[in-house]
Amino acid sequence: MSGKIADMAAHRSGNRASGGQVRLRRCPICGKPAQEKTRPFCSERCRKIDLDRWRSEAYRVPTEEAPSQEGVIPSKEDDT
Repeated sequence: MSGKIADMAAHRSGNRASGGQVRLRRCPICGKPAQEKTRPFCSERCRKIDLDRWRSEAYRVPTEEAPSQEGVIPSKEDDT
């Protein structure tokens, strides 16, 4: 994850690496150079792979919260 943060910081500073050279961004899925049309991905295929990972909840934001009990139907044993 720290690599993505470094990429974002480099992008905000004009995509300049140390020494004044322009850094090419890489596709987060396959590592190929990103294309302007599908940025930050290299192709429509990689963009769709990433979208599918979000939809299937493969990417998750870690939390320390306990799962909520809202919407849970109590069992008959709890009604006694």
